[in-house]
Amino acid sequence: MRTFRPLSLATATALLALAPAVLHAQVTTATVYGVVRDTSMAVVPGALVTAVNQGTAFSRDVVSDANGEFALTALPSGRYTLKIELQGFKTYSNEGLELGAGQTVRQTFTIEVGQLAETVTVSVSAPLIETVSAAQKESLGAEEVLGLPLARRNMTSLLTLTTGVTEASTGLAGGGNIRLNGVAEGGTAVTVDGTDATANNETRGLNSYGAQNQISVMSIEAVAEVQVVKGILPAEYGGAVGGQVNMLTRSGTNVFHGSLFENFQNDSMLARDPFLPAAQDKPPVRFNQYGGSLGGPVIKNRFFVFAAFEGYRETFGVTLTGTVPTQQLRDRILAALPIPETKIVMDTFPAANEAINADIGRIVIAKPRTRSDDTLLVKGDLVVGGGNLSTTVSRMRPETVNPSIYVGIGNDQRYLNEQDRIASQFVLARSNWTSETRVGWNRSELNRLNDFWNAIDPTVSGPVSLTDP
Repeated sequence: MRTFRPLSLATATALLALAPAVLHAQVTTATVYGVVRDTSMAVVPGALVTAVNQGTAFSRDVVSDANGEFALTALPSGRYTLKIELQGFKTYSNEGLELGAGQTVRQTFTIEVGQLAETVTVSVSAPLIETVSAAQKESLGAEEVLGLPLARRNMTSLLTLTTGVTEASTGLAGGGNIRLNGVAEGGTAVTVDGTDATANNETRGLNSYGAQNQISVMSIEAVAEVQVVKGILPAEYGGAVGGQVNMLTRSGTNVFHGSLFENFQNDSMLARDPFLPAAQDKPPVRFNQYGGSLGGPVIKNRFFVFAAFEGYRETFGVTLTGTVPTQQLRDRILAALPIPETKIVMDTFPAANEAINADIGRIVIAKPRTRSDDTLLVKGDLVVGGGNLSTTVSRMRPETVNPSIYVGIGNDQRYLNEQDRIASQFVLARSNWTSETRVGWNRSELNRLNDFWNAIDPTVSGPVSLTDP
């Protein structure tokens, strides 16, 4: 039995009182650098530039400087409408500005001479290309996350669809983790909303000890964006050699949205294991993955909430192989040790169904392995003091029971794990400075024990607890 009960508190606070032109450190927000020009390509100073989030109506505005340049910093990821206004020019409106986590882009915007009441609207925008960072970034938005076919709706399966990402089937975490650019799993950092989300305290990874998480990090239903950063990493992704997996949770908007899902499988959909003995029945299989999400406004344009739940229930037949004593060897052992305890031990061995020699045989048998998990995530976003405060709370309770070849109770192995996270972030931006504060709390409890530790002498009454000898 191995039990780890670590408690980690990660706090990251950045206050940058610098000119926007040199602002680069960001993990969960985006920055847009722009130049405003007229149709003759002359720069246009004094133009009012406003970015409005289409989902929450959160807005930020700046004025272009003497060189026609502006910077909109610390913008939460999402789809924006960018509007440029100046007396003597037509209003420019770009409704196709998609911004992702950690994205820094630079564009030139051209406005036309005319009446301010006239509006030039751009409905579709070309994909934004980041030209200010050498990092290799690949992002999957909510549409890709929810639309891609995943047999188990698992984060590991999703990440392996991106370039340079492979699954680590072995390692300290016991599998179920990823490698970036060939670097071992310990070189990959994992964050949710900018704070640490590592599930295993012996190594960095998506899964807890023994790879017993059935839902990695959080439900797919709660993911707004998954970003994989490789190559030359910026300073904000410190401590990662292979790369960084940065996940953003979904937020509520001014319109209520919800979802329900069910993923079902059973043994009638699966082929029989060809290595099972002919006399062995096909093991039962029952699989249910279910849940849903709901998000919307509590106070329109000011306070939003989002919640997602996912349950996982699986009973899956696994083939077990082991060596056991033949009846001849059992009789000899019982004769040599004629005490009750000997018979108790011998009765736990099943009869062999394949012969090896006169003393030992092989048992090949199928038994059900059960897995379950329940994960809940709740997020609140509040516009306060001109800034955006968001807090995410998540709870996971994965459990696995692995069967053994032995007869009777007390021989199965259980993984009883827990993981709780809280991430909070406050972002406030002004014309020439930005403050971004993040606080994260991540608790993992990882237990692995055999059922015999819970076997209690029937002659003992009252509360009983495990103690060292």
